[in-house]
Amino acid sequence: MAASIDEIERARLPGSFVRLSEGFVHYELTGPTDGPVVVLVPGLSVPFTIWDRNAPLLAESGFRVLRFDFYGRGFSDRPRVRYDLSLFVGQVEEIIKALRLSTPVSLVGLSMGGPIAAAAALKPGLAHAIALIDPLFAWRAPSGAAALLKFPVIGDAIMASAGRQLLVNSQRTDFFDEKEFLKFRPLYLPQLAYRGFSRSILSSVRSMPSWPLHEIYTKLGHRNTRAILFWGKEDATVPFEDSTRLLRLLQGARFHAVNNAGHLPHWEKPEFVNAALLDFLRCRIKY
Repeated sequence: MAASIDEIERARLPGSFVRLSEGFVHYELTGPTDGPVVVLVPGLSVPFTIWDRNAPLLAESGFRVLRFDFYGRGFSDRPRVRYDLSLFVGQVEEIIKALRLSTPVSLVGLSMGGPIAAAAALKPGLAHAIALIDPLFAWRAPSGAAALLKFPVIGDAIMASAGRQLLVNSQRTDFFDEKEFLKFRPLYLPQLAYRGFSRSILSSVRSMPSWPLHEIYTKLGHRNTRAILFWGKEDATVPFEDSTRLLRLLQGARFHAVNNAGHLPHWEKPEFVNAALLDFLRCRIKY
């Protein structure tokens, strides 16, 4: 039977916790206290361990690095709310304020975290730079059995009975290299032990068709925020072709196509991505 994340459970889990408006959020804050702040924003279903190959180097390089689990993921609480864009953008804003981090910060958004980071960057004074890694750009309705998830009762029944296994299996297609998936899989599994995970993912997926993705990126482009974009050339989750369309909206953004990488180039090719990201973060002048 799935467990709950309560006070006793939090005391034995790694990392730190902060209470925000919708519950406790699991996070890690590393690097010098006076370093420039970088906030790592995760994707749809992954815990903050997805940044294991990036956060330590950023911290060692002098940045104050925050990574956290979205509500419903990792070891954060699973409130019974609608998991929509406003919830996640609010979570980003709240945790920065709750931890008293200096603003403006640099935001790094992965996949679903891309439009969330972009929307947060539109908040006055919150961010001065943004990095996007294979960001969600256009909603594409799922096909096959996954298309049934949008229907009440039927979708809930599927997630209740087979949701955990479906989500684990879906991670495989995010990787170009099977060996890299097998390395990440043990980091993904612990969050499945706690009730509310499948429910939160289902709610997120159902809310996404209403996210104003094009509008968010258009506004970000008009804001002229300093930006860098990474995209795995073998991405089977968010098509590489979307990078061309996104770059039309983010004119002036630096772009890196990552060879032999899927949806998670920062994990599969960390040396390349880390070097380019550090170069970007260290330069406060717009490209």
